[in-house]
Amino acid sequence: MAGIGFELKKLFVGSGVIRKLRAYAYAAVICSGTMILAILLLLGIQALAQSYGMGEHQREVLVITMVYALLLSMIMTSGYQMFLSRYVADMMYQNQLGRVLPSLTGSALTLMVPGGAVYALLIMTAVELSPLQKLLNWILFMELIPVWLLMSYITAAKDYKAILLTFLAGVVLALLSGPVLIALGTDPLTAFLAALPLGYGVMLCGMLWVLLHYFPRGKGSLLGFIAWLSHTPDLLVTGTLSMTGAFVHIVLMWFSPLGSVVTGAFRQASLFDAAAFYAYLVTLPTNINFIISVEVNFYSTYREYFSAITDGGTMPQIRLARIRMERSLWQEITNLIVVQLFGMVIYMLVMSYVLPVIGFTTDMMHMFRLMCIGYSLYCIGTSLMLLQLYFNDRKGAMATAAALFAGNLAGTLLSFRLGSLYYGIGVITGGIAMYAASFPRLAQYVRRIDYNVYCSQPVFQELSHDFWKETAEKLERRAEVAALRRNRMRKDGMQ
Repeated sequence: MAGIGFELKKLFVGSGVIRKLRAYAYAAVICSGTMILAILLLLGIQALAQSYGMGEHQREVLVITMVYALLLSMIMTSGYQMFLSRYVADMMYQNQLGRVLPSLTGSALTLMVPGGAVYALLIMTAVELSPLQKLLNWILFMELIPVWLLMSYITAAKDYKAILLTFLAGVVLALLSGPVLIALGTDPLTAFLAALPLGYGVMLCGMLWVLLHYFPRGKGSLLGFIAWLSHTPDLLVTGTLSMTGAFVHIVLMWFSPLGSVVTGAFRQASLFDAAAFYAYLVTLPTNINFIISVEVNFYSTYREYFSAITDGGTMPQIRLARIRMERSLWQEITNLIVVQLFGMVIYMLVMSYVLPVIGFTTDMMHMFRLMCIGYSLYCIGTSLMLLQLYFNDRKGAMATAAALFAGNLAGTLLSFRLGSLYYGIGVITGGIAMYAASFPRLAQYVRRIDYNVYCSQPVFQELSHDFWKETAEKLERRAEVAALRRNRMRKDGMQ
């Protein structure tokens, strides 16, 4: 992870406003690129749809089908994202780059096959859409699965300029293709439903192009990565809980008194959804700051401490390195909190003037403010969870993600009883639960870091039946046999 921060830190060297803005733009794209793309597309497509005279209900159908595709694909891939990030890092450390791209193909297929079938059943309930319109939305969902997975791979390439241009090309194409299709005679709803998969398709192809220039095509089984399910299965749970915990309140609100049916099984709570949409943007300061500050400043002392241990440092050297690491850790956490609080206050003040202009009511503004506070707590808690993973405290990170999910779920259900004044409080209870679960455990872990490093590991290797590893080995052998057979057939054909 720290490699991302070090590469981005180079962009901040030198003076000039343009240089700084460019560096922050790169950082924003790397850590929140797909989310920024989704936000720009949502806003742009809605504005274009209104300007082309689409009725309010048609705009609701357009937006809700896009939101469902985005949200469901994110939740489906969330567990894999964290798990695959670890897998890719391990493969790079072991210099087995040939295993990286096959894992991308295999993981995408394992999600696209069942996910595509389920989403097809869902989109079929949208009786107001034509077969072509349903197909276009289904294609968008299928594209989004590899797009989200690619975010676990693309930062390893470190070609941030190409990544930024890919994102921009996708946004521009999506926003331009809709009006072009309308000018060619396509009805607006179909045109904009087609524009979305076109934009994400360009982004998908661009990211694949970057990866193919960095990683070899590889060989072996596409499912060889499942062997890592024996090593880090908790990362699948952590990733899924952290993503569902961030958005469970939105899904629950679709079935609240604010919720309504748009078409078929597609529901919305338009007032709450809009407030949540703008409130989530408050997380950007911490997301960016974590990449360009924590992963550079803290990681330097983190590496110094473990290098002192592995490279034969003396006890005074190890003790001094540990003190520096602890001091850097708490300093960076403090900086994250201060930056996020400052950014939250400024953002809420600015949006208190902007949002009423675009139609926000008093109730929507109240929900927006509550969720701004909640999402600020959430992004600090997420940073603490990532720091737990730095120390390989995977159980602690899983408990933190579970606390977020349970807190948000319980708080949102409680708000239904308390009334509309408390809508949005679930994100606050989830963020508080996340912070309460992560901070004390992280502090205790760091305080006992010497024990955790020297004494918590098993003395003897435990040999046991390993289902996932054995399955992966069988698949690898089959892949090797199939490759030999293809090579033999190719040689026979040449002769």
